[in-house]
Amino acid sequence: MENLKLTNSIAMIIPLFLGVLGIVEPISLYFAAYSTMLTGLLQIIVGIFFWKNHKENIHIKIYFLLVATFFSLWYYNVNINYIDALTWPLIFTPLVLCIYISIIIYSQKEIS
Repeated sequence: MENLKLTNSIAMIIPLFLGVLGIVEPISLYFAAYSTMLTGLLQIIVGIFFWKNHKENIHIKIYFLLVATFFSLWYYNVNINYIDALTWPLIFTPLVLCIYISIIIYSQKEIS
């Protein structure tokens, strides 16, 4: 469990660090934006490992349902029928998912 927490923390710190570094070196803002995709991938992987160890946890199931919904709506909005009102909520959804998976992981009690 500690490895999942550490991986999640590192995944969240990298874009934040690059974003702050962007104040001094503007190119870092681009790297921060790209690193958020890596953060999302790492958090999905962390979620899979968490789910393997805690299959009874309803919150991890909700997380994967929200991830599947996000990607489905994104695909729909880009490839099938573009809806301008759907674009802005989709932009901020990864941040909400990032916070949600972090809350799930850090609030899980250790079983000794």
